[in-house]
Amino acid sequence: MSSTTSHIFVVWAPDDEAPGTFEKRMKVRDEHATRAKSDPTVRLAGPMLSPESVTGGERKLVGSMFLIEATKLDEVREKMEQDVYWKTGVWDKSKLTILPYLPVLGTTKVV
Repeated sequence: MSSTTSHIFVVWAPDDEAPGTFEKRMKVRDEHATRAKSDPTVRLAGPMLSPESVTGGERKLVGSMFLIEATKLDEVREKMEQDVYWKTGVWDKSKLTILPYLPVLGTTKVV
């Protein structure tokens, strides 16, 4: 019996630290953003910044974060593996983290 219960998953996709990653990110960013915006299962998404970004340091992109609705973790992984950031090596594939998220306060609905 398969589960049809929908869950929210949080995804942390850190950028690869290799030289040239930022340039790769910028080259395919529009394609990445268009795909995410058109996907109704993506509840929230955006780039993550380095801690120094809030203390006056360089505003550096260090990865991507998503809240995604799905029935299984494997669905989320497949979605990430189809993303242009995955395919072009922007994200560090060995550090991709996907965890079930249990909303307690607030909402995951984007107005």
